[in-house]
Amino acid sequence: MNPADIRAYKKRWELVAAVEQDELARTSAAQKFADTGMLMEVARALAGATDDDDEVAQVRRRWKLLAERMGV
Repeated sequence: MNPADIRAYKKRWELVAAVEQDELARTSAAQKFADTGMLMEVARALAGATDDDDEVAQVRRRWKLLAERMGV
C-alpha cells in the first residue's frame, strides 16, 4: 500500500462511519429498545447470560421505566 491507498482506505471508512451515525440518529427510541431486547434474547438463547436473577430483574425494571417515560 502506498500513502494514497491508505488515505483512500481511511476516507472510505470515514464515509461508512458517517452513514452509520446518520442511521443511528434516525432510528427511533422504540426501535433501539426493540433491538436491545432482541440482543438480550440472543444472549440468553446462546447461554451467554451469566447474570443472576436479581441483576436481571433490576435491569428489566430500569428498561420498563425507560420505556414508560419514552412512551414505548
